[in-house]
Amino acid sequence: MTKRTTLGILSLAVLVSSSLYADKVTDQIQTAIQSYEDKEYKLAIDDLKFAIVQIEKLDNEENKKLLPNALEGWTATAGDNSAQAAMSMMGGGTSIQGIYTRGNEHIEISIIANSPMLAMVGMMINNPALSAADPSTEPYRYKRVKGMKKKEGTTTEITLILAGQIMIKLMGENLKDDAVLEQYLDAMDMKKLKMSLL
Repeated sequence: MTKRTTLGILSLAVLVSSSLYADKVTDQIQTAIQSYEDKEYKLAIDDLKFAIVQIEKLDNEENKKLLPNALEGWTATAGDNSAQAAMSMMGGGTSIQGIYTRGNEHIEISIIANSPMLAMVGMMINNPALSAADPSTEPYRYKRVKGMKKKEGTTTEITLILAGQIMIKLMGENLKDDAVLEQYLDAMDMKKLKMSLL
């Protein structure tokens, strides 16, 4: 963490500390300020890192609200946090995952934003010749959003790149009708996705 970043967070902390509302995050930031004033810089950095982790958890919970609600007859569950942890280790970004089931039908929706991983996916979508080598993959478009569709056995995948920085991936297994994937796309607020993640 650079000195500029640390000082920026400390400046933010001063503003946060003026609020009447206190929780473990603001308490930790206050502890960091005290450590900083005592010139215990290593402790201040550790305290701020703890606060950042807690804020990221709150942000992740908010991001889960961007996932569509389960369609009638389907059940929704949140995905685990392992994908977000992996994103942090691979250069940052945001990862959101939701799982939807109906009997033995299964849909997994993943949203990844602001990740270096998206460059390769974007190249494949914008240059169909790259994906043409795979006979199970074909160009796909949802309204004005470019993407690709992969059909292999009982699995269907739709991948879209929104605004160049957000990947939306739907993977369906044992679906009675692949059209349900578009129904889930219809249930997503694309404008809100861009406003929240970009």
